[in-house]
Amino acid sequence: MLEIMRVMWYNTMGCDTMKTIDKAAWQIDGGVPQEKAVSHFRLMFEWLGGHGMLTEDGEEELEDGIDDCAVLNDELVNGQGMAFLEKCYDDYLKAAADFYGNDDGGSALEDIYRKYCADT
Repeated sequence: MLEIMRVMWYNTMGCDTMKTIDKAAWQIDGGVPQEKAVSHFRLMFEWLGGHGMLTEDGEEELEDGIDDCAVLNDELVNGQGMAFLEKCYDDYLKAAADFYGNDDGGSALEDIYRKYCADT
């Protein structure tokens, strides 16, 4: 089973604080094959975009193509998306561990999102 790492990173520069949920580079550095990490981030961006959870910059990132530099942070994901990811991203990674990097069409993510919506 793949070792999935999840890190919340806060970068404080002056008054600005960037919240980062995950980076493809972190996954790759943790031993996930690059193509699986990129596939995972492509699915995440497509799903988030389909649910209106990307910022304009995030939409541009998706249009430009997701690669091994992909990152889920509050510059690319809007407030609604960040709230969902902060609460549920770990749950998704655990649920997706057996098929991580293989596009399941976002069904596991969708199931977690439905539960999240019901609980909030």
